[in-house]
Amino acid sequence: MATTINNDLIIYNDLAQTAFLERRQDNLEVFNTASNGAILIDNELIEGDFRKRAFYKVGGTIESRDVNSTNKKQGKKIGAGETVSVKVPWAYGPYETTEEAFKRRGRDVSEFSEVVGIDVADATTEGYVKYAIHSLIAAIESNPSMITTADIATDGKKTLTKGLRKYGDKFERVSLFVMHSTTYFEIIDQAISNKIHEEAGVVVYGGQPGTLGKPVLVTDCVPVDAILGLVANAVKITESQAPGFRSYDVNDQENLVIAYRAEGTVNIDLLGYSWDTSKGDNPDLAKLSDKENWKKHFDSDKSTAGVLIKLEAPTLNRKAGKATKAEKDGEDGETKKDNGQE
Repeated sequence: MATTINNDLIIYNDLAQTAFLERRQDNLEVFNTASNGAILIDNELIEGDFRKRAFYKVGGTIESRDVNSTNKKQGKKIGAGETVSVKVPWAYGPYETTEEAFKRRGRDVSEFSEVVGIDVADATTEGYVKYAIHSLIAAIESNPSMITTADIATDGKKTLTKGLRKYGDKFERVSLFVMHSTTYFEIIDQAISNKIHEEAGVVVYGGQPGTLGKPVLVTDCVPVDAILGLVANAVKITESQAPGFRSYDVNDQENLVIAYRAEGTVNIDLLGYSWDTSKGDNPDLAKLSDKENWKKHFDSDKSTAGVLIKLEAPTLNRKAGKATKAEKDGEDGETKKDNGQE
């Protein structure tokens, strides 16, 4: 007598991986373009726990030259620095399903592999962005000269220009703003409110749109009290080992079960900042988010990844559902008007 078990069935490793690769390619093409080159996702085989690269530090300037002088000139040294990216491991799943669950819906079990293959592509892209954002915020927090504060309610579009000022004459290097959805809508609302002329429903804003004509990445993995202004190549996320995928059978349950899991590794490269190797390797999200684990290796702040705009209390109050003083004053005025006191 013979009994059919999961070993007799086809486990759709290839199907899951194909679904993953197709979805990942779509995600990368859209994301790398949409981020205006500030956040890049790539893949490259990298050995070891860290990637260390040396670079030259010169920073020279031209000087006046006396055409009538015979004085000797003193030689000057060039310096060297080191940039360090850190390897971050990740895992997905395992997810399990009985064959019965798909058969009862008139579906082939292969559909399970397609579903999880697509989902792991989306999950890793979202996770990589979260790693990038938390690392950027932590690294910039370690460099107070690239932090500024603002309040959207009172500063309006100056909230963003306060960040651009940190780059001085190089402000055009900032190619992308990154912010929480609540913050984004606060800025857009403010731009609409501060119109300079309106007649018959036609509004003239008298300048660039609310985000100064720069693209915005809106993601709720950014704290509501923070805005990032990033330059090109601010962060590079590299799949530094080939990701592993595995579909497998589970034979110790009453029903036949198929499971799926995945794992991989990425390196986080920040422009102008390095991981402090003395703080260990294989960090999790909490360690990536700790400013004590990052250090600046570029001399010029204008050459680093970006600026951090910290939002002050009024914006936080709105997030928490509390009215600001201006909003309260407005409400009080409306109440008085309704009561005939004005």
